[in-house]
Order: sequence, then C-alpha cells, then structure tokens
Amino acid sequence: MKMLFQLNKRSAIMAIAAMVLAGSMSAQTAPKPPVVRVTSGITEMGRCCFDWSDLSVRIVEPEHMVPIVVTWSTDYQANAPFYSGLRVNEGPCAFNGPMYMPTFVPEDGLGYTTRTVQWLFLPGDYKLRRGPNVITLCGGGVYSDTDTLTLGFTTLTARLEK
Repeated sequence: MKMLFQLNKRSAIMAIAAMVLAGSMSAQTAPKPPVVRVTSGITEMGRCCFDWSDLSVRIVEPEHMVPIVVTWSTDYQANAPFYSGLRVNEGPCAFNGPMYMPTFVPEDGLGYTTRTVQWLFLPGDYKLRRGPNVITLCGGGVYSDTDTLTLGFTTLTARLEK
C-alpha cells in the first residue's frame, strides 16, 4: 500500500510538472491577437515601399478559408503624399484598395487629419494561406527618401468573415 501511495504521488507530481511545462510553452508560442493599437506617435520616412514600425497583426485562417477584412484607422501629418498598403506573409507590399494619403501639414504644427480604410483579402489572394497569417502595414513616400509621415493614434485590426 505504501508503495502504491508513493507511485501515485510521483505520478501526480509528474502530471503537474507536465501541465506547467505545456502551459509555459503555449504561452510563449501564442500568436499576437488580430488587433494592434498604438497611442504614441510613430514617424515613417522614405520612399515607398517598406514595412511600417511593427504595425502588423496575426490571424488564423480556418481549414475552409474565408475572406479577411483588415481595417486601419489613424490620425496623421505628412509633409508629402504617401502610399499605404499591406504585406501578407512576407509577400509584396500590395495596394489592393485605398492607398493614397494626401499631404497634411497644419499651420500650427499641432493638428492631425484622420484616415480610416478597409482592405478585403479573399482566399487565394497574394500569399494568404490556411493557418496563421501575418498582415503588415507597408508603404512609403511618393516622391523622395525624405518624405515623412507621423502617425498619431493608430489601430490595425483583422477579422475573419463568415
């Protein structure tokens, strides 16, 4: 009986250790949620096309792929026109929707203008695939390497359509 109790105690300890290890591993590999919000200014400078400062979301496509709607909302200042697009899974910076951001330089230097756009990715678009997908905001200035865009409050979201 004493041996059976020791065996059960050892099994319980091993099971607890396995659960703790599994929990810590899943926490480390858990994907970012499909929403990113930035509340402080981000400045992007340069000619198109490059990824914008850590503005990416991850979303998991089910086995039966469905469309993904990506929404980007921001306020900004720009000393020149900019293009904005999306890169899917390290693919090209694609402009499959509203891309043009006009120059906006307020006289007092304090104001911002707003922009909200949506993109729709259908199954088969670009490098969209079943399972995890990373969608990154990209773009750049239209004319020069010194074109500058300052983003204020920014939200980037991705959601699956049913």
